[in-house]
Amino acid sequence: MRTIELDISTPDEAREYMLACEKSFSADIDRAMADIFADGEVKTIALAGPSCSGKTTTAEKLTRRLAKVGKNAVVLSIDDFFIARDDRNVVDDEPPDYDSAAALDLNYLEFFMRRLNAGLPVLVPHYDFALTTRTGYEEYIPQENDIYILEGIQAVYPEITRLFGANTKSVFICVADDAVYRDVILEKDEIRLLRRIVRDYNFRGATPEFTLHLWETVRENEEKNIFPNVNSDIRLDSFLPYEPFILSRYCVDLLRTIPEESRYRAQAEELISELLVYDCPLFEESMIPKNSVFHEFIG
Repeated sequence: MRTIELDISTPDEAREYMLACEKSFSADIDRAMADIFADGEVKTIALAGPSCSGKTTTAEKLTRRLAKVGKNAVVLSIDDFFIARDDRNVVDDEPPDYDSAAALDLNYLEFFMRRLNAGLPVLVPHYDFALTTRTGYEEYIPQENDIYILEGIQAVYPEITRLFGANTKSVFICVADDAVYRDVILEKDEIRLLRRIVRDYNFRGATPEFTLHLWETVRENEEKNIFPNVNSDIRLDSFLPYEPFILSRYCVDLLRTIPEESRYRAQAEELISELLVYDCPLFEESMIPKNSVFHEFIG
């Protein structure tokens, strides 16, 4: 349990609190970097974690740190290997699968990794979540000094990790603990859900109702496929103690758009009641550093 204790009364104090949270996470990444290379040469970093754990931005932070030691990091998102689908914002049927290995074009991923590990040119796919389909490719030619960061939910699945080859280190990132403020608990899975509601609305064309619909399958898959398979070399906690106060501003209004007759309305009301306690006008979005992992969700 992470207890959030605020002793701030001015915007400047709020800004300092937020920067302290960011510095703590940055220090955790520095320690992870040291652990990655503690045993010698590494060619691939598998960066995995459940939905909305901060994988993409953490990959970018690792990229900048690798550049400082003369390494060229090439970030490859496993999400770009999703198969096409046509069920956007549909809540009457079974939730679509974005989380199992079957959601990926495994044949192409295997072909891609075989060529990459052999040092041969590859065509990197691009998947558009708003269109729910692959929209094109970009050629990549491997270089001797490259290090590959393969990030995505499925990076810990046995069907996927067997493709990565030797000299691989694995990093698992997640929200590690529940948060409590003024005796109101936000469970760690709720924090990720709130992140996802904002992210999917802003970047994936999904309504909050549809995200709650997806979340049922997401959580089932996490308990079935992700957490039992976690055997990573390094673990990171991506939670920033100031973030519930920013999420409150976004999510309360979004959750109120869920229709009264929706089967997700009761869940939305419960989340709203929790978020209203996490209201603190001293925290402003403009105070968030430009390189914060939190921008992955709010833009």
